[in-house]
Amino acid sequence: MRYLKILLVLLLVIAAVFLIWKFVLPIFKSSNSFLKVTTPDIKSQVLLDDRPLGKTPYLGEMLTVGDYDLLLKANLGAPFNKAVQFSTPITLTSQALTAVNYDFGPNEMFSSGDIRTFRSGEGLSIITRPRGADIWLDGEEIGKSPKSLNPSPGVHKLKITAGGFITRELEINIEGNYRLVVEVFLAQYPFDEIKELEEGRLALYDLSLADESLLSAPSFWAEGVFFFEKNEDLDFDALIDAVGKTYFKDKATWDKKGNGKKALVVGYLGDKQDKGLTEAAKDALNDLKIEVGVSKEKPTTNQVQILSTPTGILNVRSGPGLNNSVIAKINPGEKYQLLNEKPEWYKIKLSSGETGWISSQYAKKL
Repeated sequence: MRYLKILLVLLLVIAAVFLIWKFVLPIFKSSNSFLKVTTPDIKSQVLLDDRPLGKTPYLGEMLTVGDYDLLLKANLGAPFNKAVQFSTPITLTSQALTAVNYDFGPNEMFSSGDIRTFRSGEGLSIITRPRGADIWLDGEEIGKSPKSLNPSPGVHKLKITAGGFITRELEINIEGNYRLVVEVFLAQYPFDEIKELEEGRLALYDLSLADESLLSAPSFWAEGVFFFEKNEDLDFDALIDAVGKTYFKDKATWDKKGNGKKALVVGYLGDKQDKGLTEAAKDALNDLKIEVGVSKEKPTTNQVQILSTPTGILNVRSGPGLNNSVIAKINPGEKYQLLNEKPEWYKIKLSSGETGWISSQYAKKL
């Protein structure tokens, strides 16, 4: 019985400590910090530790000091029509403003922003994404990130640059009784050297580059091209990647332009080392030309039907051979347009518009 009483007392003590930590201590925390959140050209929901605070532009006053998880949620309009979000830890400091400025792109690769937080101490600390970016202060290059220094109090001009990324410039204010921590997020730039390969009603531009982060994520790269194309005075209607997949900015607009015999612009998302379009990309480009009547070749009306397979699915590959990558999986019984033939292989057009190759062993012509 004695041990049960001791155990009960211990449990009561633990419960009391938890309740004090959870509900009493926050009452004594300072509630005199400020938070400013802006998302230029777009409205965003602001949540702090999953608690909705409002929409941008947002200014919160008399907030409780502490560390939080900030979440911004927004919706991009046409041609993306998608939900986007940004999450990051932030610190709210007593009698100081934490400022978050975020420019939403179609995905994180092509978004940018900065966070300015005042903390105890003096001077300036700069953190960037990507790491190792060049830092300029008041027109003078001072090194690479991350970087800590002690500039004079007052307003300064900060510039962050990195190869393959869009430069970001901002004004910062150094206060003598705080250390200013600036986190800067740079947006990747989806263009390098742009070459015009074909003129006419269907113009073709080579957008090839050597950035592996973009080459390995062509769908994200395509979104970045559509997002930043105005910077290059271009207006792409469609993009083709190295495996022959086509990305339309707006398929309905593409069809309308094609039927109306209007000019169309296509870009190629390739690897600079390839020195030209891959065979899969050439086939995809030819399909687009046929579709809009630029090519004299008539589209085939032949179809194939997928037969039963040992696995219940059939791999669609980027080229005619088992050494080519799998780009899709299709099911027995489905029918597809037949575009081309090679020994033991059929080239088909998928419902997405993408083209690929299947083993003729598991398909029959209709």
